[in-house]
Amino acid sequence: MTKVIKGVRWELLLTWLLVGFGGQGAAQSAPPPPVPASGAISAGPSAAEALYSRLRSVGLDKTRVYHARDVNFHRDALEISLDDGTIAFTEDVEGRVTGAFFEGDGEVLVMPPDQVERASMVLFTGAAILEEKFITAYFRFNDDTYQELEPLLRPAEHPDEFVARWNETAHNLASIDGLRLLVSFSRFLPIAGQAPSPDLPPATAAEGDRMLHARVEGRNLGAFDLYYDSAAAEQVRAGQLKTVHGESYYDCLLYTSRCV
Repeated sequence: MTKVIKGVRWELLLTWLLVGFGGQGAAQSAPPPPVPASGAISAGPSAAEALYSRLRSVGLDKTRVYHARDVNFHRDALEISLDDGTIAFTEDVEGRVTGAFFEGDGEVLVMPPDQVERASMVLFTGAAILEEKFITAYFRFNDDTYQELEPLLRPAEHPDEFVARWNETAHNLASIDGLRLLVSFSRFLPIAGQAPSPDLPPATAAEGDRMLHARVEGRNLGAFDLYYDSAAAEQVRAGQLKTVHGESYYDCLLYTSRCV
């Protein structure tokens, strides 16, 4: 259902207020706390804090910038098409790529499963389905999305220019999903007093734990969020920050009845 939610998590609301989809015009935010250099996080009481700091402040990787054309992927009822554009993936965090930023022509499609949800979608988009062209998108994930998409891509021209244009925006948006990703990857943190095993694979989400968050700049709807989270009660949901009479609220469209 579409709802007015005033108790928005502060990280989400703050990011919406401080970060625009204006590329070079993205608003400045306070600098993140210092994070350790790339590489494994050592064991100790601060290991979780260090991992969280990196997850919430990761930027784009100049060596992972690609041209995307006719690339499609989906999660449950959420389908995303990268028709033609450039995509840069984020730097490693504990050996995992956890995000990407896309600029170009894309499209998102969400088809509600029943009549009640289609009626709710009408309130959100004016149509029974969500079908929206977008020009930019920031993705965050805890699974093998990078490995899934990379074979379908080819190296982009002028990767440094793309990263210079969008890295600040991606860096600021990373804070939104830091806590959710920490839940997925914290079980791989080293234990104090024990040497890390050289045979351990890079941290990956547990079986049955799969998450994708897309913040897209739609051509008609403006900026809005799409979520797929296998661990959530509502696995697919959408929402948009709105301001009415100077008051900001988060307008949520759900498959069931709860927005968190």
